[in-house]
Amino acid sequence: MAQTVINVGSNANDGTGDDLRSAFISVNANFTELYAASPVTSQITIDGNQITTAQSNANLKLTANGTGVIEFEGIQIRDNHIEATRSNDDLILGAAGTGNIVAGAIRINGTTISSDDSSSIKINETLNVNTISSDDSSAVLVSDNLNVSGTLSVDTIDTNTISSSDSTAIQVSDSLNVNGSLSANVIDTNTISSTDSSAIQINDAVNISGALTVSGGITGVTALTRGDIGDGEATTSSSTIANLDTWAIASYRSAKYEVSISDTTNTRFALHSIYVTHDGTNAYITDTSVSSTGSSMATFTADIDSGSLRVRVVPISSDSTAYKFVRTLVNV
Repeated sequence: MAQTVINVGSNANDGTGDDLRSAFISVNANFTELYAASPVTSQITIDGNQITTAQSNANLKLTANGTGVIEFEGIQIRDNHIEATRSNDDLILGAAGTGNIVAGAIRINGTTISSDDSSSIKINETLNVNTISSDDSSAVLVSDNLNVSGTLSVDTIDTNTISSSDSTAIQVSDSLNVNGSLSANVIDTNTISSTDSSAIQINDAVNISGALTVSGGITGVTALTRGDIGDGEATTSSSTIANLDTWAIASYRSAKYEVSISDTTNTRFALHSIYVTHDGTNAYITDTSVSSTGSSMATFTADIDSGSLRVRVVPISSDSTAYKFVRTLVNV
């Protein structure tokens, strides 16, 4: 129904307007339509600059039509989007006093983001940050695998395992200071040193496949510059001649052997001190020994074969006999 207009005439009391009864019929019709309107019959109350719902626990809904938006000063609401309307403007969400901004189970208070349901906060995409630190000086805990595709710069790493996700080597390009124990299958480095000038302790065997160069002394081991120290072993099970050891005559001139012989089958044992030298063509050998039987358990000889000096042994028995020796070589 459209608004009913009361005819008030052209001039006061000119008799051309509606009579009193007709005028109030129009007034009643207008009031009937006004009270039937949504803002009046609904549960909305407008009081000063406040719009509220009169119904208990009811929502207050603002709905635009079609592609329209709900506009406020500086922002607009479009469907489920809240947008700033001024160019390059920030969209600021602020809580009052000690209040928080809460979105689902995420709570934001100042610079702190926490979870209301005590579950983990998950970031499922790439996170680029300049600094990760703890505000209470305690350690930052990473409870799962940490894959770093770029450079990782740290002052301290406290971890049980450091590994590479693509099986390539982990590169440490600067000094590596280890205050506790360092356990490694392979250490590929040019220098191992101590930051407090104390000795580096190696409590197990050290296998060196290349040359060992030492600028200072080696405690407990004699470092030779004009010779070599080594050891070895051989076993015989016949009384025919066999090689005990060989070395290049172009590299070494002489050698001394301490040879321990064990024949456990017959419970016989002996120790031989053997001296060997050569002139490039012929080999010379001398042997002194002591044995548990009072007689020699083997005869040792030396010769040169294809540029190598051979120390050879002829056992007195065909029973299995073990020969273990320590050898000192002197360079040519």
